[in-house]
Amino acid sequence: TSLSPPLSAKALLAPPPSEASQCGGEAATRSPEEPGERQNALTPAPWRRSARLDVSRLDLRVGRVLSTRRHPLAAALTLQEVDIGEDVPRPVASWDGGLRPPPVDKVCLQGDLAVLLCNLKASKKRGVVSRARILRCCTSEGVAELLAPPPGASPGDRVTFLDYPGEPDKELPSKQTLWDVLQPDMRVDSRGVANYKGCRFQVKGKGLCRAPSLTSCTIR
Repeated sequence: TSLSPPLSAKALLAPPPSEASQCGGEAATRSPEEPGERQNALTPAPWRRSARLDVSRLDLRVGRVLSTRRHPLAAALTLQEVDIGEDVPRPVASWDGGLRPPPVDKVCLQGDLAVLLCNLKASKKRGVVSRARILRCCTSEGVAELLAPPPGASPGDRVTFLDYPGEPDKELPSKQTLWDVLQPDMRVDSRGVANYKGCRFQVKGKGLCRAPSLTSCTIR
C-alpha cells in the first residue's frame, strides 16, 4: 500500500471543516420553508399562531324570549324558549345560582329581547338540553338584568364589535373555555353601555346594547 503524502504546515494550521461542508452543505442551504428540528421545537403550531382569542369568535345574536319558567326540579334553573331568527326556537337553560334577582318573571319576561351566545356546544342541565346562553348584566351584590339590544333590533340580528372584525366559529371548541377567557373583559360602563375591552356591543345600523338600569357591572 502507498503512504499518504505528509501534510504541509499550511494544512496543519487550517481550521477544521465547517458543519456545512461535513453535511454536504445542508446547514448552509436549508431554506426558511424547511426549518431544522430546533426551529420546529421553538415555533408554535400553526393553529395556535392563527387562533383569534377575541370576541369576534363568539356568535352573539338578538333573540326574543317566547316563554320562561322554572325548572321543576331545580329552583335556581330557569328554562326559556327563544326566537333567534331560525326556523325553530332554541331551548335555553339559565342558572340563577349566586344571584339575588327579582322573581324570574322580572328578570326574563315573555316577549323581552335579549342578547344570546349561540355557538356554544349543546349541553344538558338537569336533563334539559340548552343550546344558547342569555347574557345578563350582574352587579357584585347579585342583582341581575338582561343585556338589552338597541331599539329596532330583530331576532337573528348579529351583535358585532367595530375593532374586532371576523366571522364567529360555527361551534366553539368544547375543550377550549374561550368564553371563560373573554368574559372578564366584558363590562357595562358608567353610562350603561356594554363593551369588550372598551369596544361597544353594537347591532349595525340600529345602535348599542345596554343594561336597562345597571351601570359599572359585569356581563355574564
